[in-house]
Amino acid sequence: MAENRDVFGDDLGIVITEERPELVIAHLTISSRHLNQHGTAHGGVIFSLADAVFARASNLHGIPSVALDTSMTFIRAARAGEKLVARCEEKTLRRRVAVYTVEIHNAHDELIALFRGTVFRMPPEVSPN
Repeated sequence: MAENRDVFGDDLGIVITEERPELVIAHLTISSRHLNQHGTAHGGVIFSLADAVFARASNLHGIPSVALDTSMTFIRAARAGEKLVARCEEKTLRRRVAVYTVEIHNAHDELIALFRGTVFRMPPEVSPN
């Protein structure tokens, strides 16, 4: 498997704080560079936080996994200075398909967004490149 580093996530400031099979937790502090024209966190930044923990969780088993489907529901806005915490849980792990959910909360434990993702777990003879 390729290097276990998310260069894009690192660039955004995403920090993985816990990882084990079935659970990955990360955080991101929203800064001015993460804001949209309304002065709130850009949806793409929040999605990227969810996607980062989803990607890490789905690849922890040592089988390269790639997203088949994702969806996100935005519940409330996040603002500069807020620390967002993303918690990804493995819901279903099958031979070729796995499903994960991510909840993103702020420091007041208010729900910011919900994410759901499905991955394809590649057989050894298939390369992700």
